[in-house]
Amino acid sequence: MSLIRNSIYNLAGFAIPTIVAIPALGLLARLLGPEAFGLFTLVFALIGYASIFDAGISRAVIREISLYREDKKEKYNIISTASLVVIILGLLALIIMALSTPEIVQLLNVSPGLREVTIKSFLIVSFIIPLYLLNQVWLGYLEGLEKFANINIQRVISSTCLALLPALFCLIKPTLLYAAYGLVVGRIFSFLLTAMICKSVIYSAKFSFDINTLKRLISFGGWITVSNIISPIMAYFDRFIISHLMGASKIAFYTAPAEGVSRLINIPYALARALFPKLSYCNDKKQRRTLLLRSYIIISVICLPIVLIGGFFASMIMGIWMGAEYTNVAAKVLQILLIGFYFNALAQIPYVSLQALGKAKTTAVLHFIELLPYLALLFLLTTKFGIIGTAIAWTARTFCDLILLIILSGRK
Repeated sequence: MSLIRNSIYNLAGFAIPTIVAIPALGLLARLLGPEAFGLFTLVFALIGYASIFDAGISRAVIREISLYREDKKEKYNIISTASLVVIILGLLALIIMALSTPEIVQLLNVSPGLREVTIKSFLIVSFIIPLYLLNQVWLGYLEGLEKFANINIQRVISSTCLALLPALFCLIKPTLLYAAYGLVVGRIFSFLLTAMICKSVIYSAKFSFDINTLKRLISFGGWITVSNIISPIMAYFDRFIISHLMGASKIAFYTAPAEGVSRLINIPYALARALFPKLSYCNDKKQRRTLLLRSYIIISVICLPIVLIGGFFASMIMGIWMGAEYTNVAAKVLQILLIGFYFNALAQIPYVSLQALGKAKTTAVLHFIELLPYLALLFLLTTKFGIIGTAIAWTARTFCDLILLIILSGRK
């Protein structure tokens, strides 16, 4: 199946939930108020941090299934072994998060009136981490086989529910806790839907365990684990820095435009997800170059107009979407983050190229090298310029990441 067709499937899978999510987030911001809404985005980010405990298994599953797509027995070994491992890792993550939640909330500098409900919200969301990780493995199986139509049916339905349910629950009672309830119900529904789509392979594979399969998964996934530890820090630590340094009441004015940009990142991500199994399966250098060049062109044609239009109309967009409180500083943050979005979009191509070649170590080492300078810049600029400085630090990091990934991928 063509790269463009798979990308269209993926874009549809991201675009439809995004169309629902944009007004849903706006409603949620108005119902909860700035501080509670900002805290909700941190609760949501907790699921992103859960990928640390994935150990790179879900990404390794995509590559292994792509390589062994004609070997039914090995496919069953891959899915069953990976499922057992992530269940254990997910339970470990649940225990760690549950025990550390009070300390996390204290570091976030939450207003006294919201501390108790924030702790409860973090605890509730922690309980769905094992299901989330298992869900990612089963989706990885579909991705390795390039079943993008099935994946995106799942994505459209489940992501729409994840976007809508927190807002709908807040219509019942506009509190952070009820928003968290909606998020949990949405994640459970997503898991059940994936289980239904994959029920045939889940039943056939059963829950057997193969040590040789595990070794292969870990050998590829091990370095992705390093990336999985670092990437969420890169992606979400800006929000936690703002909360810690400036108070939780300021988070929403950064996370509102950041949430919008994170939805936009799904566009290049959709292309990258379609590209990964193709590059994993492709041994022809000329064909690889053609695929990569086509990907850069597609991303630029789609993303550059978004950056220009979004930047020019930032204040109006934020006002209509989130309300009058968000038309000043939050609009400036959006303009800066959109520049970083374009750099990040382009960076998906060399990143996925290195991953497909099995060079997970290269990207992991790169992210490890970037981490401390980025955190130092983030702390320095946030302290000096507030959330505008945070946005500048994030955009500067995406530019450096793009340049380094292009250089490294060109050497492989």
